[in-house]
Amino acid sequence: MPYHITTSDSNKIIFERDAVKGLAAIFVGAGSLFLFIGIMLNVFMDSWEMPNILFRLLFPGFGSLFIGAGLYIPKQTRNTTPEQITFDHNKALVIIEMIKGGNEMGYIRYDEIEGFDIHVEKQTSSSSSGRSSSTTYTYHVFLKKKDGGEWFLTQSGSLGKAEAALSILRAQVALNKPSTLSPSAKLTAKISKQEGIDKTVIHWQNKVSFWMPVFLIVFSVVFLSILSTAFSGFGGDMDFFVYGVVGFMVFVFLIVMVSIIRKLIKDATTRYAVAVSKVQLEYYEFSKSTGTMKNQKALPIENVDRIVYSFAPAKSNLNSTLRILTREDVTHWQKVQENPLTALKDIFTGKNQPITLSITALNPVECLQLESWLQELILKKSEKKVL
Repeated sequence: MPYHITTSDSNKIIFERDAVKGLAAIFVGAGSLFLFIGIMLNVFMDSWEMPNILFRLLFPGFGSLFIGAGLYIPKQTRNTTPEQITFDHNKALVIIEMIKGGNEMGYIRYDEIEGFDIHVEKQTSSSSSGRSSSTTYTYHVFLKKKDGGEWFLTQSGSLGKAEAALSILRAQVALNKPSTLSPSAKLTAKISKQEGIDKTVIHWQNKVSFWMPVFLIVFSVVFLSILSTAFSGFGGDMDFFVYGVVGFMVFVFLIVMVSIIRKLIKDATTRYAVAVSKVQLEYYEFSKSTGTMKNQKALPIENVDRIVYSFAPAKSNLNSTLRILTREDVTHWQKVQENPLTALKDIFTGKNQPITLSITALNPVECLQLESWLQELILKKSEKKVL
């Protein structure tokens, strides 16, 4: 969810989260209309043959899904997107608050910021006939930290508005100004901590959202229903090209479904842990029910170069992920930024994969706090002067 500037003066710049009530109302309104049409179809239709059965099932199904989404969006937004981000010039701190005026805060020092920039998102859509296409651009203003982490702030379809917000940030935020406060890093109660003789261990488990399985079921029914309707519409008279397109769609659908289902099963059956000692950092995955070790990674503590957390409202999976990077990882990461195809190659080969902490139970402020807490812990355990 993007932000907008509410205050901009010599003391501070305040970004507040855009309201979602309008979007929620649209979903509830559209869902109510679909549900009403579905009820009417079931009242006046007697046939359960194709394609009538699709209309009798899909309209109420879509309606219920849209209404549920409209009721869920405000709550999900409050839990996953900070309400206010304040650039306090006097303290030289960026203060991130999940709830405005609340006690849950995260901090980014001005001297941790490398700069500000605009990310351009391009989307191209084609007409139903395929004869024409249109391109739209969305401009995201974001903060980039020196460790490579990014915090996306505003989102606009106007380059002029994005450049105006960028100019305010660049003109008013003194990047080299030292902070007058050094807030201690907190560790949320959602993560358990154990102090040993020579190491500190934290462990957690991810939550599985009720809505994700529901969404998968509804999406699968809708997708397969559309395909079956297309087949019946062709009446079996399809050429090789159509079969190829349909086959490719099914292939992509299966890949997406399998990857999501595997992630859901993993989160439901796995506990995670990180142990930090003077010698090395260790990452574990083990069975929640039996305690059997499922995965383990370790690297020397002196090889840890940085811990990176980024926040992008449009990418919910990124908002709960921290990466522990070595110098080699950082070098490779820079190559990936220049050539995104390298990242795709790494996924298929399983190479160049840094230790990644996926903690879906945490909100962005808690993730930022964990990033700072881990950095302080590593500095305390090792002989490093800075991380």
